[in-house]
Amino acid sequence: MGLRLPTKEEVKKYWVNDGLKLVFLILFILGNIAIFAERFYHYKWVATDVFAILGYGGCFARGAAAMIKLDSAIILIPVLRNFLSWLRGTFINNYIPIDKNIIFHRFVAWVIAFATFMHVMAHYSNFRAISTSTVEKVADLHLDTVPTASYLAFRSLAGWTGHVVVVAMVLMYTSAIESIRRPMFETFWYTHHLFIVFFGLLCVHGLSGRLEPASYWKWVIGPCGLYILERIIRVARSKKTTMLLMAKQHPSRVIEVRMKVNGFKYKPGQYLFLNCPSIAMNEWHPFTITSAPEEDFVSCHINIVGNWTGKLSTLLNPEKKLGIIQENVLNAPNGKPILRVDGPFGAASEEVFKYKQVMLIGAGIGVTPFASILKHIKNQLARTYQTGPLIEKVHFFWICRDRSSFEWFSGIIGELEMENVNNFLEINAYLTGALSAQEVRDLTYAGGDQESRDQITGFSSPTQFGRPKWKEIFADFALRYADKDVGVFFCGPKMLSKDLYKNATHFTKTTTCRFHYNKENF
Repeated sequence: MGLRLPTKEEVKKYWVNDGLKLVFLILFILGNIAIFAERFYHYKWVATDVFAILGYGGCFARGAAAMIKLDSAIILIPVLRNFLSWLRGTFINNYIPIDKNIIFHRFVAWVIAFATFMHVMAHYSNFRAISTSTVEKVADLHLDTVPTASYLAFRSLAGWTGHVVVVAMVLMYTSAIESIRRPMFETFWYTHHLFIVFFGLLCVHGLSGRLEPASYWKWVIGPCGLYILERIIRVARSKKTTMLLMAKQHPSRVIEVRMKVNGFKYKPGQYLFLNCPSIAMNEWHPFTITSAPEEDFVSCHINIVGNWTGKLSTLLNPEKKLGIIQENVLNAPNGKPILRVDGPFGAASEEVFKYKQVMLIGAGIGVTPFASILKHIKNQLARTYQTGPLIEKVHFFWICRDRSSFEWFSGIIGELEMENVNNFLEINAYLTGALSAQEVRDLTYAGGDQESRDQITGFSSPTQFGRPKWKEIFADFALRYADKDVGVFFCGPKMLSKDLYKNATHFTKTTTCRFHYNKENF
């Protein structure tokens, strides 16, 4: 069976979830191939005197160096959070997969690692070729004598700076591994700032100009300037006074913090970074904003799962009690600010208002991005006059492993359910824990009263047990919303994300409904 080109309809369906990513990735790879090929060709066919000495080692070394320059100019852009948040509000958001910024940052880093390995190996070959050459030949490389390989590798400017850069890269890459980054965040934070050494030394790495004039600085001066501006904005913004209006300990190890930050304006679905100077001056952690823009405070719900959040819990709730644990606090006992805030920053959930039908799927604490969104939708629907298109239907799925995980957030959702303007909200709660079906049935509708609410969640809609059957759910929505666009928004573990993405793409390709999949990434 021969290969065939995809039809126009197949391309349209593929484009829904994967088109932008594929085009962006292809352009990036082609850019690297093109710049490598240009330098390789130059040192093979144009700089023939250099090729006569170094052979293909010169071609590979300069081609890899060109890749490092290009990718060094790119790698900072995906971590400019303020710049990316601004881009979300422009037409560029339609052409760049901004939500994949961290994934792309890592991908660029691995391409730099590959190019660095190629560059280093080629130069080791070049060092040997030069050390065994003649005075007449090395004169073309601006050398008066024939140096030894060890001199070129460890005592020349290019040699020692290159080796220090490699050591800095090893430290940055290893500390960024998730198993190290999460439990030792400050180690990751400090070692990742070796990028300053990386950029600084590479700017002087080629100053000797043996093969061509130094030009690395020309590639990175723009992105580095943007990064410096980004850091200035972050520092200035973090200096704003933050009042902790209230801290409340919820069940299932969740703390709700409500803050007052002057001039803090945000959109539903955005997130912020929190810092507690009493714990660590330089450790900032991302948390979704759970309040709505219409409220007069900014709130986050923090799951106590790691080292930093554990220390925050001890600071705010030393007596380990439930309910309100702090009110109107400006400074910690040591006199430092109780909290500092940086943000807000754009996130995938902001895109929810592009669709009239949406699926909001949260697993455990992953439900937080949707609190602000649901409250904002309710406020929109309650207004007499509207300024933009409205979401018609929200299918909300909340998946928890144990009963207590529902308690901390069910009050907010329960209020929305009771004030369900235009019946916009459909709630689907799933309990995946080890409780037997009979035990749960005994609790579900205690008393059998028609007005009784679910005894697990407090919702009027009953809790379902076990994992959602996503294939059946997507198949049902594909029929219900034929020829329409449905936004699918998820926050939670990677394995569940893969399953949802698989179903969204499958039913987009096989039905007339278009499921646009979005996942939160911090």
